[in-house]
Amino acid sequence: LKHARNFHIPSLVLSGLGLSIVVSWLQHLGNSQQRIQEQVLEEEFNMATLIEAIKEKDPDRIKKLIFQYSKSEAVRVWGGFSVFAVVTYMVFSSGDFSFLLTLSSLVSLFSFLMVAMTVATTQSVKGVSLKMMECYLAVFFCRLTAIVPFEGYLPFDKSGDWLYQVCEAVALCLAGSVVYCIRVVYPSTYDENVDVFNHLWIMGPAAAISLILHPHLNNNMPTDIAWAFALYLESVTVLPQFFMFMKEGKAQTHTSHFLAAQALSRLMSFIFWASSFSELSNPDHHIKKFVGHWVVGIQLIQLIIMGDFIYHYLRALQRGLPVSEVISWSSAV
Repeated sequence: LKHARNFHIPSLVLSGLGLSIVVSWLQHLGNSQQRIQEQVLEEEFNMATLIEAIKEKDPDRIKKLIFQYSKSEAVRVWGGFSVFAVVTYMVFSSGDFSFLLTLSSLVSLFSFLMVAMTVATTQSVKGVSLKMMECYLAVFFCRLTAIVPFEGYLPFDKSGDWLYQVCEAVALCLAGSVVYCIRVVYPSTYDENVDVFNHLWIMGPAAAISLILHPHLNNNMPTDIAWAFALYLESVTVLPQFFMFMKEGKAQTHTSHFLAAQALSRLMSFIFWASSFSELSNPDHHIKKFVGHWVVGIQLIQLIIMGDFIYHYLRALQRGLPVSEVISWSSAV
């Protein structure tokens, strides 16, 4: 997917500066958060209300509705990240389509940063699934073993020189910090009675399938298997969090943003590999010629699994309400 390129130290410095800005912004957001006491705002925002105001040509009401909507935590979170993503693209990308893979990793990193900053700010791990985070540790570690010493799975875009790997490494560190907080720092705020999904049920099958169905872009079997295992496990690693939501009967705000970001990340990855899946297959092998189709299919399954959650999350954004106030869970994912 890419050829060797030169490593740019100035770019690394700029990325570190950008990341520190995002951290500072999230810290400010976390410190300024106040729980909304009323279920409905003074004038509930939704698309119908805005359209009505536009039809009435009432500029004051339109401004009021937009300002009210901008107070939504989700709008501030995604608005800040969107600006950061655009700047990253302008500074670090060569404009190649494969930047989509780097952007997918950047979105995933952002989701872990939100959770880590919330845990640090609230000094609580309530609502975070330890089983899910431990699965992500395995995902990032295995993927890094495939993309650091080899180039087969790296974006051809110049962001694949180092930015993609850095995003994965930082996400690994953030996931590790969350696991550390759950097990060591704030164990009293973690309720293992609601985090009941056995993650071995998804790690075992993912490992078994990766032994049989794995690409060969690195031409190195251990790292090819590791990359496949990371992708297969990542496609179902949100299940422990969903089961935790069902046990609790509600979704925490920061974990809702986390899962929405993971869904967006998987959508980007799906689009990229759906357009490049032929490179993953070995047409001369009677089993591995289907690897590309399997990789795309397993990511599509994850998007389907998260479909109900995304519906409720987008509904919350549309109404300008906290996602924790709108999302309700039934007995089925």
